Amino acid sequence: MQSWRFHGTGRPPTREEVPEPHAGPGEVVIAVKAAGLCHSDVGALDDPKWMQSFPRIPMTLGHENAGVISEVGPGMDEWKVGDRIGLTPVMPDGDAIGYGAWDGGYGPKIRATNVNLVRLPDELSFEMGATATDSGITSYHAMVTAGGLTNGMRVGVIGRGGTTAQAVETPAKAPGR
Repeated sequence: MQSWRFHGTGRPPTREEVPEPHAGPGEVVIAVKAAGLCHSDVGALDDPKWMQSFPRIPMTLGHENAGVISEVGPGMDEWKVGDRIGLTPVMPDGDAIGYGAWDGGYGPKIRATNVNLVRLPDELSFEMGATATDSGITSYHAMVTAGGLTNGMRVGVIGRGGTTAQAVETPAKAPGR
């Protein structure tokens, strides 16, 4: 299969042949239906400071992804081939899809774990699902971790971008977890 591979800042991604991923224990493979272009991807292409985020090169970028499960590994009994999902990019160890050990979605298939999977309702497009998971993590971190938002507080968000002009009431736990 061919994916768009990142070789470093200031160099355009190149389309290259890569091995097709397979689901190991605790993993699934997703046929990518949509992949968003995040500002951090643009940063990696243009700003050398982003290179510290990549312990290996080349790699496939793309951490805003949605698609359909095409393969289910052992221990993933709650998921089945054909499930529609969005992917949260961050792993429990701090690694992330599209960085580090996990190739991203700028190719036809991507490997992920249970912690990354969020079910997409049929009425939600793959495009919306791909961008919602990353922007949701970004706004959650800003409001809860940095801003001190706690359960039961009401806030208004005013700004620019995909997560703006929304009223937010904090849930009992993070969505999709």
